[in-house]
Amino acid sequence: MRRYHFLFFFFLYGSAFSQSNKELSGIVLSGNTKETLAGASITIYSTNKISGIVSNKEGRFTIAPSTLFDSLRVSMVGHYSKTFFNDKINNLALLEVRLDIAPSELQEVVVKPITAIDVIKKAITKISTNQPQGNFENRGFYREIIKDKENYFSVAEAVFLAQYFPSSKNYKLKLEQGRSKEDVAYTRLFEDFHPGGGPQAVAGNSFVTSVPSFLNLKEINNFHYKIDSMVQFEGRWLYHISFDQKDGVKEALDKGYVLIETEDYAVVRYDVTNSPMGAPYMKSLTGSDKIFAELLNIDFKKLDWKRRVDFTNINNKWIMSYVETEYAISYKQPKKRLDLNLTINIELAFTDLYRTINKEIEKGEEWKRKNIVANLPAAFDSAFWGNNNIISPTEQVKNIIAGISKNNNDLPVASSLEGWQYLNRNLFVSYKRNDTITLIPIMKCSWEDEQTGGMLFREMDSNFIAEAEINLIKNSDNSSLPDRGFQQGGIIVRSANNPKENYVLLSMGTGGNPNPKIFFKRTADNKSRTVVDKIDSMKGWLRIEKSGKKIMAFFKEKNSKDYKKIGEYNLDWLNGKVQLGLATFAAFSGDGPKMKPDMKVIFSKLKIEVM
Repeated sequence: MRRYHFLFFFFLYGSAFSQSNKELSGIVLSGNTKETLAGASITIYSTNKISGIVSNKEGRFTIAPSTLFDSLRVSMVGHYSKTFFNDKINNLALLEVRLDIAPSELQEVVVKPITAIDVIKKAITKISTNQPQGNFENRGFYREIIKDKENYFSVAEAVFLAQYFPSSKNYKLKLEQGRSKEDVAYTRLFEDFHPGGGPQAVAGNSFVTSVPSFLNLKEINNFHYKIDSMVQFEGRWLYHISFDQKDGVKEALDKGYVLIETEDYAVVRYDVTNSPMGAPYMKSLTGSDKIFAELLNIDFKKLDWKRRVDFTNINNKWIMSYVETEYAISYKQPKKRLDLNLTINIELAFTDLYRTINKEIEKGEEWKRKNIVANLPAAFDSAFWGNNNIISPTEQVKNIIAGISKNNNDLPVASSLEGWQYLNRNLFVSYKRNDTITLIPIMKCSWEDEQTGGMLFREMDSNFIAEAEINLIKNSDNSSLPDRGFQQGGIIVRSANNPKENYVLLSMGTGGNPNPKIFFKRTADNKSRTVVDKIDSMKGWLRIEKSGKKIMAFFKEKNSKDYKKIGEYNLDWLNGKVQLGLATFAAFSGDGPKMKPDMKVIFSKLKIEVM
């Protein structure tokens, strides 16, 4: 046999997208000035589909590289909209959008005089008509930033599927892809109790589930309303109505403005903050949240809040498309020596709107408030989101993540590792330094039966020997070992062509407790069987040999000279093309807040002999 020896070496980070399939970036400006427009709507039209995104606080937006569209429509309240066709902009490096200012009108121009309270009442009676009557789903991007004064603790980002059920005034969320960056000094700050409700707090602003008090017929007597002007949006005239709670109302209510369409009285946007008159009556926690906080000896106080909610017209129904909230809290937990004044900023943009539900989210798939997206060990990496449209990160967001990365001494993460393919890229991140590749699981996943975790792989159509030195440590503490759940990493050989899962996985890690173990798993037609043995540490050598239909697995302790045979299999699918990869996963028996990945798998001196 002829042998070719390959030693994998340092790869330069490649571009995430080719020039022929590049992303489209843009900036939205007001008139002939250089004033940027934050929160402008970018509606994406394609055959039988409407999606969109919003401009960030710097007026910038990005359309994912694989998004196929016929045209884009850019809109902003108080400005004339503009439409751009794909064939005119697909070669632009940056689309600069200048929206001309549309003149506003005072209330006196209305032919038929109408009072603010009349408009509000009409809008309230039209809410149910203007909302969908049947079940539907949206897909969107979520970002949450937590800071204490100028110290940023975390940035969490995710893509969620949200399904709404108008008849029951209910909704469900499912996490499709997510990540977060936490300063290790404050890791698990909210592992006991996360204030504010996270994605549920913003997804629940849809009129399908509830309406705010200033649009509730039973509560409008607590407010006074005023028509300030009429403004234009998407060729429509809107009432701009300001409001505040009345003096003497002993509740903590909103003040702000609401935009209401003049023809069908649909609510297009509202932008509110807490009324100063209601500050003495502010309630911080209620129900189970209050009980839970008391049990954990957490002193939680809500100080103030802001909230903006936008609605988009699709097929004559007004769908909630964008929410931004910011709230300040006081958070004290003596047991953890926490005494913080925090600001939490959340954005949710539904990028795919008003879709038919083909499969309802199952109970086990639902996002729970106590769930926490795993740590990101990286600087901001736009390639992580692949084909998803997201709210473009501002320079501030990039600087926050870079600052946390610097504090954590994180290594940069590659957009891609040249020569490698990815399976389930959203489940892990990877980086390479010299001859060492590191994989870090960032979401719960497993290699079990028909389930698949994440892996880097190369396709092989010949016999080979693959070996590497592997070291497992905690991601949050390089001096400690993984200590819970089923957190493992190793070498995998997987069928490249079978519709069902067929693979052999040789891995190290935890198996339900902190004790180090070596695992040799065979999965045939979605059914797994594993051989387990105890080892002294989570550092050693793994080796897999493939010859025809035969595969053998070996393990060597870190200070040993000789390999120990773990097992062998004869499998028919090994005769075909296979995927040889580096795999990782993290699975847990429970779903508590501590049950999240905390591991990195370091592959060193990786060598493959092709025979």
